[in-house]
Amino acid sequence: MEPGVEVGWDELVDVLRAEGVGDVPIGVWMTAEELSRVAGVAGCEGEPVSAVTRALRGLGDLNAWLAGGGAAGDVASLRTVVEGLAGLDAALSAARLRAMLAAREAGLPDADGAVSLQAWATSAMALSTATATREVRLAEGLADRPDVVDLLQSGSISHDHAAGIVAAAERQAADQEAAARARAAAEDEERERRRRADQLAQAEAESMAERTRLAREAAERERQLAQERAERAAAEAAEEAAARRARQDALLESATSGASPDQVKRRAAQLRTGDADALERAVAAQRSRRSVRTWTDRTTGQRVLRVDLVDDDYEMLTAGLQACATFDPPKTPDAERRTPEQRRYDAFVDLVGAGLKAGELPTTRGVRPHVTVTVPVDTLTGDADLPGVGASGVTLSPETVRRLACDARLTRAVLSPTGMPLDIGRATRVWTAAQQRAAELLFGGCAFPSADGQPCGRPMAWTDLHHVTWWRHGGRTDRANGVPLCRHHHNAVHHDGWRLAFDVETGTVTIKRRRSGTTVKRTTVFPRDNPRGGPPPDSRSGDDRLPI
Repeated sequence: MEPGVEVGWDELVDVLRAEGVGDVPIGVWMTAEELSRVAGVAGCEGEPVSAVTRALRGLGDLNAWLAGGGAAGDVASLRTVVEGLAGLDAALSAARLRAMLAAREAGLPDADGAVSLQAWATSAMALSTATATREVRLAEGLADRPDVVDLLQSGSISHDHAAGIVAAAERQAADQEAAARARAAAEDEERERRRRADQLAQAEAESMAERTRLAREAAERERQLAQERAERAAAEAAEEAAARRARQDALLESATSGASPDQVKRRAAQLRTGDADALERAVAAQRSRRSVRTWTDRTTGQRVLRVDLVDDDYEMLTAGLQACATFDPPKTPDAERRTPEQRRYDAFVDLVGAGLKAGELPTTRGVRPHVTVTVPVDTLTGDADLPGVGASGVTLSPETVRRLACDARLTRAVLSPTGMPLDIGRATRVWTAAQQRAAELLFGGCAFPSADGQPCGRPMAWTDLHHVTWWRHGGRTDRANGVPLCRHHHNAVHHDGWRLAFDVETGTVTIKRRRSGTTVKRTTVFPRDNPRGGPPPDSRSGDDRLPI
């Protein structure tokens, strides 16, 4: 073998065998003489082979020292040798890892016919399959970490430590890869969501456009149909009017042509009879269509009443409304003036209220018709503002309930915590008949002062007695604290900010309201037709008095 030529371990073993050295199994250290002989035979002048030769020579000397028994007498040297062997093992591990990487780069596994680097390391380095697999994996893991290999070579870290670093790096890489896959999946999902949202928005826009087009077409068709119906109705009406005029002309001509006055009178009577029959048929048709309907307006929440009347019933209702309707005094401010519709509404309610108060309507299960409102007592006392509920399910505001309770019969109902009635007391009237009569003698009707100083004057039957000082503020139910108010002005006191006062000694009723920095005050004195001769008799009744 020529000097300076690099040879592999197998070749080195073959050379030694040819020279008669014999078998040199891996892991058996040679003596210094054997190492020198090997080096001389192989001509190892190259740096890598020379380094291996020197390492083997040193290990041979160490083996000879340990085998010769010199270690037993030199404990300090033995300790140093043992500590140094750990570094040698780490350096050998680093060299083996680098050798595997170098062999892969040089293509030795392919050149030697190995199917993989692991198989080559198993054969070339005399390792088990599992050990070769671990070492190759570690070498590949440290391929980009020469600093870790340097630490392993220097003995700063162990072989297991280096393997742990590679395992941690692999786990980190796996986590990063998983995170990257998760991010990619999230991005794909977001792109898909946006794509579907765009498709949905586009489909919705197309659907809206189609609905708009169909609605326009339907509206146009409905307009055309309505126009056609109107034109047909106008034509039919014109034809009917022309035919009616022709019939009338023919009847008039036949009745008067060549006839005596008596004949004309008889013919006129016959025509009137025919007209009466037509009127009866019209009345029968109206009665078949008579109806009363109620519903709730979805926008305002108000209850709506529609009445389809027969002619004579309309006349009766109109007469009642005219009797109950009153105009606002001439000097009433515009802000307080009622519209015609509001006046008719107040007249209609007064008409219904008068019918209820008359007491002549049929009873229902032994009870005369009345308005029933269920309300917590705390609302009446002013300790709470809880709404009331009417018998038809209508919700009433607390102030409306207090207004209704000013002149009403109250029934006490004691309920359990679960809402079960425990005790239903007798109905008690707030104002006694004597108190009502005394108020009628003094006031004569609604006592609300108008803008001209005159009282409203609506009949007493249309009024409720109002507590001047509200019971929840300590007011009593007696003649000195009761003033009759019509429904319109009773609402004004409870809902429109008017404050009412009554001086029983002078008979003066005063109302006052402040809005937008301006105070409005009005007074009127009762009785108005004679000087006061002293206060009216006391009409209080302790047993029947119930504050509101």
